Amino acid sequence: MKLPWMSRADKRRWRSAENLQDLGSLVASWLIGDITSQPGYQPNYGPDEETQPLLPVLVAVNRLGFVTDQSQPGSAGYGYDHHWWEQRAAVSGLVDDPKLRDRLVAAAEVAGLTVVQHDMTPRRHAEGIPVTRCLGSVRTAFGRFMTVRDLRTVWQPEMIGRRTFDKVAAAWQITLIDPEWGREDVLWAALAEVVRQYRLEVVEEKARQARATLDHDRLMERYQFPERARGVLEKHLGAELDAAIDDARLSGCTDVDIELVTRGT
Repeated sequence: MKLPWMSRADKRRWRSAENLQDLGSLVASWLIGDITSQPGYQPNYGPDEETQPLLPVLVAVNRLGFVTDQSQPGSAGYGYDHHWWEQRAAVSGLVDDPKLRDRLVAAAEVAGLTVVQHDMTPRRHAEGIPVTRCLGSVRTAFGRFMTVRDLRTVWQPEMIGRRTFDKVAAAWQITLIDPEWGREDVLWAALAEVVRQYRLEVVEEKARQARATLDHDRLMERYQFPERARGVLEKHLGAELDAAIDDARLSGCTDVDIELVTRGT
C-alpha cells in the first residue's frame, strides 16, 4: 500500500539540497527509484511509463545541473479514447549555470529545436507552446512562464528550504521542444551530446591533473621519496581517470574521443 505522504527519509534528503546541482542529483535519484517521492508530484510514485525510455539522458542532464520538471517523448498514434493523438518531444527545467545554459541552447539550435527561455521576466512564448494535441485541440503546452507562486507549488520552500528555493526562483526556465510532431530522437540526441561534452571534459581534466602531479620535477620538489610517492599517486589518480573514462563511455564517447582528450600535449 502506498502512503499518501512523503516519507521522512525522503523529506530529509530534499531538505538537504543547498543549490540546483543538489536538486538535480536528487531528481536523478528519484528518476531511478533511489528516492520514492519528489516535490510537486504525487507521493510515492515515480516517473510516468512513457518517460522510462528517456531515463538515461534525463538522469545525466539532471546530474549536470539541468533540473527537469517536465518531459515527454514525441509520439503519434491512437490513444486510450481511440482518437488520434500527437506529441512533440519536449523537456523543461531550471538552470543557473551560464555555461550549461549556453550549451543546452547551442545544442538545441544546432539540432533545429525550439528554445524557450525565461528569467524572472516573461519573454516570448510566455504562455507556452503546444506539445500535445488531439482532434485539432491543444491538450498540453510546454514553456509557459512560471511565476514565483507557480514555482512554490512544485518546489515548496518548506520542502527544499528557503535558501534553495530562492535559487530556484532566480534560475533560468529553459524549455526545449522538437517542432516536428511525433519525432522522437532529435531532442534526446541533442541532450546526450551535451552530456558527452561534459564527460569528455572531466576525462581531459583528470588526465591533465595526473600528468601535472606525476611530473618528475614536481615529485622531486614535494616528496622526500619521490618514487614511492609516484606509486601511490599513480594508483589513486589512475582510479579516478578510469572512473571518468567509464562514465564517458556510458555517455556514448568512443575510444577515439577519449584518446584525443587524454593524449598529452
